[in-house]
Amino acid sequence: MEEVKKGWIANFWRRIGALVVDGLILGLVGFLLGLALESTFVKMGNWGRLIGFLIGLVYFGVMNSKLFNGQTIGKKLLNIIVVDSDNQPISVLKSILRYIVFAVPFSLNGVDFGSEAVSSFIIYPFALVVFGGLFSISYLYLFNRVTRQSLHDLAVGSFVVNASTENQDVGKIWTTHLVVVAIFFIAAAAVPAFTGKLTQNESFNDMLAVQSAISSEPEVTYVTIFSNTTTVTSSNTGTRSVTFVTARAFLSSDKLNDDEFARKLATIVVRYYPDSVSKESIRIILTYGYDIGIWSRWLNHVYEFNPGELIDVE
Repeated sequence: MEEVKKGWIANFWRRIGALVVDGLILGLVGFLLGLALESTFVKMGNWGRLIGFLIGLVYFGVMNSKLFNGQTIGKKLLNIIVVDSDNQPISVLKSILRYIVFAVPFSLNGVDFGSEAVSSFIIYPFALVVFGGLFSISYLYLFNRVTRQSLHDLAVGSFVVNASTENQDVGKIWTTHLVVVAIFFIAAAAVPAFTGKLTQNESFNDMLAVQSAISSEPEVTYVTIFSNTTTVTSSNTGTRSVTFVTARAFLSSDKLNDDEFARKLATIVVRYYPDSVSKESIRIILTYGYDIGIWSRWLNHVYEFNPGELIDVE
């Protein structure tokens, strides 16, 4: 069992509290930038997250270093500080590296790389960094109760400690935690080998064809598509299952209320995904907005079409 020593090392809630404060500050910055540069961020698509990443890099990379005595605004309010094992604030270079290890998995999570990337080698390092990083960071935050170091702290040898307390010998991280982290990364690297088999499925390939065709529309930046079954309960018909295909198109211009454009995308679904005609509904979600990592704003309009009616259009 791991022996927990209290005092110098900042506890979980202080760290989370400081992170919440810093997140609110960066969110406000992102909100103000969005008011001024919304159209630019919309056109950037997934690349918009790079804006938030770079802002966070400057904020955390500089303020968690010795230039600001290892304290962001949140850490200063909670009276905690980022230091090395000698209780000294870390260098700017180490602080930047610390932020990169922490932020990259979160910044890349949910990014759409296109259908080509799904079946290419790039999916392996992507899965390793994103899923291995996310699970490892979260696990260590919650369960490493001796040194309270998460993955980004271990990477540079830093600690988050109470600012007004002298440093102590806190011992070493429990070996079992390192084993668990290794398992997370191994599992993350292996996942694409199993999901890659999906690309050999005819239905999956049809969906990729739909995704590619809709993405070729000038107003569309990227697309997600999936088939699903939901249970509907009604006083008239009772409980029944409803099958539908949903295509969500992210737009570079505000065409949310363009019924004809939504119908055009629905006909593309029917053309490239033959199984869609057996579904009860084709759902087209037009989405307009942006995500810069530290702030996002999305507007949606949902359209429902009968597949049978779209066949006549074809």
